[in-house]
Amino acid sequence: MASIDQSRLALEASRDKDWREEDVTTVYLEVCKAYHNIDDFRSKLLGLLPLVSGTSIFFLLKDALTNPTKGTLSPSSLVPIGIFGFIVTLGLFFYELHGIRRCIGLIELGKRIEGLMGIGGQFWHRPPDFADKVGPKLASIVIYPAVLGSWTYVTLFTWPLLAQVGAPLVFVIGLVGSWFLPWKAKSELEPNRQFRIAKYKTLRELDEQKDSC
Repeated sequence: MASIDQSRLALEASRDKDWREEDVTTVYLEVCKAYHNIDDFRSKLLGLLPLVSGTSIFFLLKDALTNPTKGTLSPSSLVPIGIFGFIVTLGLFFYELHGIRRCIGLIELGKRIEGLMGIGGQFWHRPPDFADKVGPKLASIVIYPAVLGSWTYVTLFTWPLLAQVGAPLVFVIGLVGSWFLPWKAKSELEPNRQFRIAKYKTLRELDEQKDSC
């Protein structure tokens, strides 16, 4: 875990005369709330998606795999169903990638605020991923490509050779491609609080002058 220079952060906070402790606490509570909401939604979706997809694929293919003569669906109907499942899963995967980046950004922001407050909270003492690799991010970039590969198999079920090659290929491409994505968003400069207050005071003085005229 990268260390944060708390003395430098404390010095920055002391230089800003308009920085109030209640403002820091409010922002910190909002950061904690946003982080837990996103993390809770991601964990639920990560558990439900493979369960729902796996159950659906099982009932779609169980007759075709065991006894094709009793199949309730024609092989051609599996193509649009598989494409639909693939597109929905891909959309959720994109949303998951965005959620991962947001969580990483909120963790870094939470660490900075805890440094300003001089406390060691949940962000500062957050346990690192096992071997710096195994964690929630790895779980996401394994499960989602696996589900995408499963829907690819359903789509190409009519062509067995393509299905056996296409499904693993989609999984590998999704896994490798996700692994090398730029996870950390580019940090922006923090707002200049003194400038904003000065600007507000100037506008208020102008309004008072207009009222006095």
